[in-house]
Amino acid sequence: MNQTSNSEHFLVSISPIGSFVYGIILSLLSILTLLGNSLVCLAIWRFRNLRNLTNYLVCSLACADLLVPLLRVIYVVISVFAGEWLFGETWCGISSMCGVLLCGASILHLCVITIERLVAIKWPLSYNIMVTRNRIVISLVYIWIQSIILALFPLLGLVKHRFNPVLAECALYWQDQATFAILITAFYFLVPVTIMLVAYAIIFKEVRRNSRRISAIHYGGAQNDSNRFTREKKAVKTLAVVVGVFFLMWMPYFVTTPLRAFQGDSSVPDAVLRIAITLAYGNSCCNFVIYSLMNSQLRNAFCRIIKRCCGQSRLQLDSTRAVELSTIGKTKNTGK
Repeated sequence: MNQTSNSEHFLVSISPIGSFVYGIILSLLSILTLLGNSLVCLAIWRFRNLRNLTNYLVCSLACADLLVPLLRVIYVVISVFAGEWLFGETWCGISSMCGVLLCGASILHLCVITIERLVAIKWPLSYNIMVTRNRIVISLVYIWIQSIILALFPLLGLVKHRFNPVLAECALYWQDQATFAILITAFYFLVPVTIMLVAYAIIFKEVRRNSRRISAIHYGGAQNDSNRFTREKKAVKTLAVVVGVFFLMWMPYFVTTPLRAFQGDSSVPDAVLRIAITLAYGNSCCNFVIYSLMNSQLRNAFCRIIKRCCGQSRLQLDSTRAVELSTIGKTKNTGK
């Protein structure tokens, strides 16, 4: 495990105002990520009608995103406000590996969900044959195993980690690690973007073809085709948002990473580094918005959960007041 001197555990190049803003933004992202992804997991666990193969993937993605603030961002926030790393060398290494693990798991989930949606739209009649429970389980196992293997590279001596005083986090030390930087960029950005773009192009072409076919149909039985076409258009919009948000959120990080590996950290301005890592963490919050709030069933489940929680709180408050009034009444009667 890479050792660092105590002097390297203090933040540098961050003004008090910049440090405050950086910490507040990361804190807000952490809260939104925790609340949003917790709602996803709770809804799928609570409502039986949501337990389908697609939502199992979404739930696993939510679990990965849920761990980002718990195992990564919260320690960055504390370090920002404290001005130094307070959690020791051991947790520095663990936190660094968790960053690679959760980053990889989140991105690979997006790829698998995109492929699953492609099959549902391109080959709807064969969907139940092509997408089975066993294949979903195998996909999830592959996602987590590949992410774990890449995360364990520092233990094999293939790459080092250190506390980054500019970002206030423990992360992989990219300088002189060009091979690993290219590997990470290829596996976690170039390949996923390619898969998503190809899948989106095929789906878009399929929806256009169905649009022309449905426009030419004027029979009474065209209603089912029209309903299916409406669902396909929603899927196209969702995937367009997925590809766009993924590209915008992760591109700065995966552009700056090779630069840092080949030319050192000084080749990228500190402010750009902090913006890149903030956007990368923000993707965990965006995944909840894309896959959940754009899904009517999950939206309804969230509303029911929130209403039930608010209703229980109000019921408990009313009960407490009733008990207090009853006690006051008995006291008065006793006094008489």
